[in-house]
Amino acid sequence: METGAEDVGLTRRPMLASSWDAACGALGHSLRLTRADLGARDLDWEEPLAPPAPGRDLVVLKSSLNSPDEKPCFLYLRCDPNGGEEIVSVGILSSARNMEVYLGEEYCGTSRGKTVCSDLDDSEHKIIFYKKYLKLESSSHACKVKLLSFGEKQCVFISKIVVQLRRVSTNSSTSPPALGSRIDLQRVQTLMEAMGSKLSPGAQQLMNMVKFQQQ
Repeated sequence: METGAEDVGLTRRPMLASSWDAACGALGHSLRLTRADLGARDLDWEEPLAPPAPGRDLVVLKSSLNSPDEKPCFLYLRCDPNGGEEIVSVGILSSARNMEVYLGEEYCGTSRGKTVCSDLDDSEHKIIFYKKYLKLESSSHACKVKLLSFGEKQCVFISKIVVQLRRVSTNSSTSPPALGSRIDLQRVQTLMEAMGSKLSPGAQQLMNMVKFQQQ
């Protein structure tokens, strides 16, 4: 079941960010939400990760050209800790074959993708899409996904990011505390600007997410 922010069973959409820059499309447009009802069976991922409709816009994530080191492509998902919802499982339809899921820095598991369909990019190059999904051992208000195996190109095509959420009591949440609570991000950004360094759009997006976590 795909839901929007207005769905009565879900209070608000999770925050979604990437360590790579969105060169084409808005990353949030690829986000789909489903709800895990109490006592329900595990989600059948066939429909949520079905091939996209012809002509549907894709999100293209690219490694920053300003970065001196090659950095992995991470997706960051986070629910409001006080919003009464946690992440149960994550599924992605993208040109990256495999993915790893982490809770904070703790490795949670790997999902190896299955070929779903192919499409052509703007240069008429063939793009193969793989579906992969993973259920967390225990629900959490935040996780990060590392995308792997997307060839030599330093870009990833994203079709869908499906997040299954469940309602929880805000008093019973077992999620770990937000990371980076002791970092003065404003001072870090001020020092970088004083040194003549400028954050890439992707790095700025991550900075904003950490600021939100520390509120």
